[in-house]
Amino acid sequence: MSLLSLTLGRIAPQYKTLREWSIIYDQIISSKQVLPKTLESHRLYVARILETFGTRALGSIRPYEIATLIRDIHARTPQTARRVLIEARCLFSEAVNYGWLDRNPALDVKHLRAPVVRQRLSLDQWQRTYEWAELHSPPWVSRMLLLALLTGQRRADLQKMGFDDVWDGYLHVEQQKTGARIALPLALRMDAVDCTLGHAIEMCRCYAAPGPTLLRKSTGAHLARAYMTARFEKTREAACGVAEVPRTAPSLHECRSLSERLYRAQGVDTRTLLGHKRQSMTDMYNDDRGLERGKWKVLTLPHAATEQPELKDEQPP
Repeated sequence: MSLLSLTLGRIAPQYKTLREWSIIYDQIISSKQVLPKTLESHRLYVARILETFGTRALGSIRPYEIATLIRDIHARTPQTARRVLIEARCLFSEAVNYGWLDRNPALDVKHLRAPVVRQRLSLDQWQRTYEWAELHSPPWVSRMLLLALLTGQRRADLQKMGFDDVWDGYLHVEQQKTGARIALPLALRMDAVDCTLGHAIEMCRCYAAPGPTLLRKSTGAHLARAYMTARFEKTREAACGVAEVPRTAPSLHECRSLSERLYRAQGVDTRTLLGHKRQSMTDMYNDDRGLERGKWKVLTLPHAATEQPELKDEQPP
């Protein structure tokens, strides 16, 4: 801690260190109703900021210095850079609200575009992966693929789906990431694979020893998330081939985007399905990232306009 912070900090808060303010900021975010994992993420991003500015007087930190930090992080992990900048804006914004600062130095720092490296999963890839899993993988793998497509839920939610979550004609999902509570009707049908959610759940009853969860090992034991991911990748590579750049290959999470795109084409409310607060987030999942590039998009006419008009020979005026 600098001599400036020790002396002037007693009079003017802006001369106290960022680390001192971070203690109060942690109390602020801890008091909010956020999930433990979300709180842990906040603290990790704050720690990245404190590595660079922790001993600096709060009012001495300049926008160009924050921009430099974000560029350095972006060069290694672009997605992390975006999250760190969002956290920095919140960190300094609360300092303004509490009278420790007059202006937020992170407010004018621009986000750097993060390149999208993960490819979307196509329906053809999903079908080939599913067919290979039915022939060569443990029974829970094909059922995981089917549930992922029919429910559009994240890996953590697929892992904990249980038979006790099914009542009154619905599968009830409380999302671990957001806390959103969604009731999915068992009659929900995915036309592309000609299957309902209710049928997929019935397929989960007798393929293994009894257990509380829909997805489980043959012994009835619980599945680890990392094991689910590894099995998906192994099955996808066996069915569709190994990607030239491994980091770009579709992950298990991409079943969520494929589900959104297929259900939206059916007219299903995919925002509720995915549990998003904003439609803009759902629209991001609808982006196929060039998967359909080069294909013709057919404009469908309203029913009344489908009849071809008669062509008459008319004399020019």
